[in-house]
Amino acid sequence: MTAPLIFLKLGGSMLGDKRRQNSFRAQAVTRAAREIAAARTARPAMRLLLAHGGGGAAHFPARRYRTREGLPGGGGWEGFCATRRGVMTMNRRVLEALARGGLHPVLLSPSAQALADRGRPARWDLTVLRHALAAGQIPLIHGDAVLDARLGFTILSTEEMFVHLAKALRPTRIVLACDVEGVYLDPGDAVPLPRIDRRTIAAVRRTLARAGSGGAADVTGRMAAKVDRLYALAARPGGPEVRVVSGLKPGVLPAALAGEDVGTRIG
Repeated sequence: MTAPLIFLKLGGSMLGDKRRQNSFRAQAVTRAAREIAAARTARPAMRLLLAHGGGGAAHFPARRYRTREGLPGGGGWEGFCATRRGVMTMNRRVLEALARGGLHPVLLSPSAQALADRGRPARWDLTVLRHALAAGQIPLIHGDAVLDARLGFTILSTEEMFVHLAKALRPTRIVLACDVEGVYLDPGDAVPLPRIDRRTIAAVRRTLARAGSGGAADVTGRMAAKVDRLYALAARPGGPEVRVVSGLKPGVLPAALAGEDVGTRIG
């Protein structure tokens, strides 16, 4: 029997302050790496697909050149390349911080494997990713600027990739680690919602739609888009458990990987 597979994203808001292009929380990522490594040691059969967001390094050029819109956005291939340079800057920072924590994932950049169509994932060669999982390694993907059959290029968020990959890889759990402890129904609430389901999803959508970006550079929809995409995935029959948790609070990541009731459960 195949061991359970978990998708884990280290979100851009956890990695740094998106209002600052060069912000990066190296110590937090290194601490997260130690916790992830310990969780895998405790559960050797656990398979893990790791991902990270672009943070300010990628979102600033993406917003400047309107890269998500493709060639119609007007930034041209210069904008595509500038966005990819930002992505690679974040790749390097994340990989170095993870290595200091004893975690050594296999970087598999989507730009070299995936093709979009009208801004949505269309095709993805999973041969290398499957091989890495079978070898007991941790594939590392990330939000990326990729080629698009109609637009020339676009940006795919990690959540869009997770939804696409879930159809083929069938994870049992998806964990999004961000800078807050979950999803809040009201910005003034002291604690996040324990669960987003059919009774609360409409109110959550209204709240997140009003929230705005807070001045942060983000071209992929912030929390509202993440919740919508992952709620639709989790609500499917046999869909994965989805949780939004704090990546900055020690001890939360291993608890989420173990299936404990932390953060906000979606679906």
